[in-house]
Amino acid sequence: MRSSRVPQALTCGLVVLLVAGCTGVPETPEPPTEEEPAALPTAFEGEPPPGVEGETLRYLHGEDAGVHEILDDPMGVRISPVGGAFLISSGGEDRHLMHDAASGDLLWEGQARFRGFDVDIEGEPVLALTDADDRPFVLDARGQTLWEPEGVDDLYLDGLAVRRPGEWSVEEPHGDYTVLNMDGTELWTYAFEPTRDDEAEDEADEDGDADEDGRADEEPADPLGVPVTAWGETVLLDDGKSALHAYSVSPDDAGEPLWSVTVDDEDLGMPVTAPVRVPRVLGVYPTQDPRAESTDDEETREEDTDEDAEQETVRDVLLVRWAQPEAPSVLSAHDTTDGELLWTLEEPGTNPVPTPFNEANASGALYDEETATLLLPQASGGATVIAVDLAAGEVRWGLEEEAGAFSPAFAHAGFVYGDARSSADGDQQVVLEAESMDVAADELDAYVEAVTETGHAILVQDRQRFVYGPGHEVPEEDAEASPEDDAS
Repeated sequence: MRSSRVPQALTCGLVVLLVAGCTGVPETPEPPTEEEPAALPTAFEGEPPPGVEGETLRYLHGEDAGVHEILDDPMGVRISPVGGAFLISSGGEDRHLMHDAASGDLLWEGQARFRGFDVDIEGEPVLALTDADDRPFVLDARGQTLWEPEGVDDLYLDGLAVRRPGEWSVEEPHGDYTVLNMDGTELWTYAFEPTRDDEAEDEADEDGDADEDGRADEEPADPLGVPVTAWGETVLLDDGKSALHAYSVSPDDAGEPLWSVTVDDEDLGMPVTAPVRVPRVLGVYPTQDPRAESTDDEETREEDTDEDAEQETVRDVLLVRWAQPEAPSVLSAHDTTDGELLWTLEEPGTNPVPTPFNEANASGALYDEETATLLLPQASGGATVIAVDLAAGEVRWGLEEEAGAFSPAFAHAGFVYGDARSSADGDQQVVLEAESMDVAADELDAYVEAVTETGHAILVQDRQRFVYGPGHEVPEEDAEASPEDDAS
């Protein structure tokens, strides 16, 4: 017997159903079934984007992918290249792993705060992290620990370690410095002391002229400063007075001065005005040496096919920006071996004047080694980015303000990849030729998420990530070490 609490409208409905039941039982419709999502594709379709060659090596999502579970993070993941590996970072926590691009092997995984990308003494990319105890450490591109600090005042600097004075600050940079190797071996120790010019104002009233205190005939000491970058067996010091000084850290002659560049060098051709221009080291970049190309004949090119001959055609260029308030900044390029000035170039507008002693860094810059093209962000001057030919010292092209809908993301193999925004088509990836800014492709079959130095790419297509590129070749230096050994 049904409850008398059934509402009247529902009672009437029951009567109708009973009457309908006398004429036959209607077919009960099947409940609607939820459509199952389409299976993730496991085969790449179409053509790879320009600059990406090889074949599909594997895919990264789905039950049969056989990859690390971090790729299923509900908050998503960020993927970045590090040498020949991919750094895969959780979108929801400080959790990362390094994934060998060619083989898919796990190189390293752990929980740490990401500090950024850096380079080692040979210019190879490394990964800077901080552990749970706020202690910094650096991993190389194979996931091996390259550096950990031995003291609280130790800093990583491009493949060297620098021990600064205690209580160091930009205002009080003077004191004892030690340059160390990655294994903690001391290479050079020196004292950065105030110069006579620094003390002149304080001593003028008390001591009078320099002749009176007997220091006029003293031989001037080699200028020193704070380490700001390093390469090979060289460390570069910033003296805080618009000058940079290169010193050897070779075991045979550590501490020997090599060369200097100052704002009043005649070759720079910059007017001596106040305030003085402040140098900011943007980095060291490999370029093709035009001297090698000019002396190379066809027979020599056929013979010089080994790695040593190839290295002889490469010249490392130190790039420095000289900034001044309310005036266009100037770029200068120098040969790292002897400091020779290669070229200067005035930028379109004013860029921020840095504080002294900044470590080498070109924030937001992208470099395509194949064409020696550096995409350098601009703070003013009508161009958001300029593409500089580092071999010739010329501006190839610039992104004007009205063309700011294109956002460069990375450069590889003579191309610049970026996102173009439009009201009609929304966001889409566009590939430009690095030398000319001509559009190489704008209707891609897949989105290029990252490309390693070894040419391996993450291609995103239809909710799937494909690893695309050349097959797995074990480098000679890694032949003796397995990935399991590296992941320490």
